[in-house]
Amino acid sequence: MNKTSFETLAKTLIQSLYVGEELSLSLEAEDTFYMRLNQGKVRQTFKVNQGNVTLRFVKNQRYVLHALPFGNDNDINHKNALAELENCRQVAAQLPPDPFCPTLMKACESTSCEIFDAELPTEEDWFDKILPLFKGKLQDCAGLLTSGRVMRAVSDSLGQNHWFSRDDFNLDLSFYTPQQKAVKFVYTNHQWLAKDVEEKLETVKQRLDQLDHHNYEVKPGQYRTYFEPQAVAELVALLSPGAADYYQGSSAFQKLAKGQNLSSKVILAEDFSIGLSPRFNSLGETAPLRLDLIEGGQLKNWLTSTRTAKEHDLTSNYAEESEGMRSAHLMPGTLDKEGILSALDTGLYVSNLHYLNWSDLNTGRLTGMTRYACFWVEKGQIKAPIQDLRFDESFYHFLGDGLVELTNFVEKIPDTSTYDKRAVGGVCVPGMLVNGFNYTL
Repeated sequence: MNKTSFETLAKTLIQSLYVGEELSLSLEAEDTFYMRLNQGKVRQTFKVNQGNVTLRFVKNQRYVLHALPFGNDNDINHKNALAELENCRQVAAQLPPDPFCPTLMKACESTSCEIFDAELPTEEDWFDKILPLFKGKLQDCAGLLTSGRVMRAVSDSLGQNHWFSRDDFNLDLSFYTPQQKAVKFVYTNHQWLAKDVEEKLETVKQRLDQLDHHNYEVKPGQYRTYFEPQAVAELVALLSPGAADYYQGSSAFQKLAKGQNLSSKVILAEDFSIGLSPRFNSLGETAPLRLDLIEGGQLKNWLTSTRTAKEHDLTSNYAEESEGMRSAHLMPGTLDKEGILSALDTGLYVSNLHYLNWSDLNTGRLTGMTRYACFWVEKGQIKAPIQDLRFDESFYHFLGDGLVELTNFVEKIPDTSTYDKRAVGGVCVPGMLVNGFNYTL
């Protein structure tokens, strides 16, 4: 499963097209070693070498999408794909025309090749690197290692050919106290740096000690809050200003579009230079290297797909049809790491969030829960852990008049999802200090 075999398959199918037919092939593939850990022991290891090719067949403003497996046997790949191409023809003939069908277009960048190779530890090496970490306070842990290559590619009948592959690993662990309170540990890189791991684990040990106390009861109300980058990443993941949602009247950014600004400190961009995602989308369209979405608190651009552009007479910036951010970058501020607790003074220190969703889309209100090692802070000192809290707050507040400052450092946080397949993409975000964040129970 490699670049050559995908391009050979694409060439075979494209040569089989009839007059008036267009075809695009997109690839999602991985070659990954997985290690599942629990209580400091390896419980399971396995390898996954898999791929899927999606055919996008277009004729007379009718299009059909169909996905099929893409493996290591080229003969089987070609046989199955040719059969599916014929199925696409038959299905398309029965469909009504789609007036907004995004037909293939020749892009200014018709070819691209981004390959991020790395010498990752071997399967045997991973045992030697990981198992010695689980001792003393770090004995009780659970989590997953993923290590290997992810691949994305697009080839079409207009001659566009794009390839993206990246070698990296994610070590995603939860460490537990005897009372079963947990600290999250995530380490992602393209090489194993023992010093970085040791420094991160020292912070985990400190957090485990701080968790080993009775919870401080936090009553519902508004509290000054510091959010670590991992928590900010969860918030930013919902903030994709898609053009289709806006023109359909279902966007949380309606008020921003009509003149209500966020804090001037907020600069949010779709930034592919951080290397987490390919610039090309599933149609092979190449997005700008950087697209400013919010600048100085003001809305500058919508994420606009070709379909939305056709429907609403706009200019596409080649977002995916879902119009979600693929490589979000929230720019840093001025708060340094050593000054976080003193700047917080008294309030909540939140390391992680989960279960996020919109509670009131029209006003930009989000709801969710705190998670893992979160603490009550008094006069710049961590005093006690807190119970899990539910929040309900508008981003017009926590990125608006409630935003005190962003940290002067950022963390690159990739999407570590492995459901169905390893994901690409992610965010690059700073920490965030907010006044009067609303907790409901």
